[in-house]
Amino acid sequence: MGKIEDIQRHIKSIKVLEGDSFKYDESAILKEYERRDEGKSSFIIKALSIFGGILASIAFLGFLLLLEIYKSEAAMLMVGIGLVSVSIMLVKQYDKLIIDTFGVSLYILGMILFIIGLFAFDINEDVITLLVMAMAFFTLLLVKNPILSFFSVLIASSAILTLIISNDMHSLIHLYINLHALALTYVFLNESSILTSDLKLVKRYDSLRIGLVFSLLFGLVATAKHGFFDMSQSYFWMSSLVIIFILLYVVYLLLKTFKVTSPQTKLWVYLFSALTLLPTLFAPAISGALLIVMLSFRVNYKTGLSIGIIALVCFVILYYFDLNFTLLTKSIILFSSGLVFLFFYVFLTKKLKSNENL
Repeated sequence: MGKIEDIQRHIKSIKVLEGDSFKYDESAILKEYERRDEGKSSFIIKALSIFGGILASIAFLGFLLLLEIYKSEAAMLMVGIGLVSVSIMLVKQYDKLIIDTFGVSLYILGMILFIIGLFAFDINEDVITLLVMAMAFFTLLLVKNPILSFFSVLIASSAILTLIISNDMHSLIHLYINLHALALTYVFLNESSILTSDLKLVKRYDSLRIGLVFSLLFGLVATAKHGFFDMSQSYFWMSSLVIIFILLYVVYLLLKTFKVTSPQTKLWVYLFSALTLLPTLFAPAISGALLIVMLSFRVNYKTGLSIGIIALVCFVILYYFDLNFTLLTKSIILFSSGLVFLFFYVFLTKKLKSNENL
């Protein structure tokens, strides 16, 4: 069955459930789907296009330097603001891949010149970071372009981390992680209500979701390698505890999805989940990567699932090398953890299959 037929079947199913009160414009729905499908390009093409646009921006920046624009702070600042404004107008006016690539390239170049121009005026770096963050939020609210929205989310999150690090308030990274974990959970688990609450969010939703995934990873990286920042490991539980509670809530939702009703099965699942997550209490990077994996699995988001798995493997490797134990002890820890995961997988698979046969 094709995608169009599948959509029509789902619409008819919803109409049967909702009754005559359910009104919809089938032709408009199919037309919008076809328009979005035609505008889709493979990830490789988009990535190459953006990479080519960035290279073009670097070349254009070199041309501006040849014109000795760097000798005038005001000129750099004005050109930066002008390029950002032009890029926003382009992506708002046109919905083409080549225009998107050109617009994103101009936006990145404009932001670079804008930042360099501000530093040239000897403005406080915290003020510059706040201005960049404000510009990113302004762009996110103004444009619907997914690529530019994605970059805006990353720039805003990076600006927050920059403020934390530049002011030596490294403990606030735990607050950063917790807030992003909660925001990511809300966006993942409330997809339908978010998309139906405001049509303007439809085009921004995917970029917001993937942007939050990377933003959370930015914070987790700060805790992945001990000594990377001047933070006491004794307080790492402040990040992990919130993430563990969210993970247990996701497990609860998955049990509802699989229609597991047996109290004994639920008890065992929660028990094994808690035992599995307990070793991550002082490793928020691992529990955070698990959160991305579980949320992506819950909503069938393949991109997030792939990113979460890669991050989980990397964070586990870093955690393993940071352990102050002998090689034998490390091997026993990994071996024991692997057995717990395998036993949990076998137990969960058998219980879910037996529940389906009831």
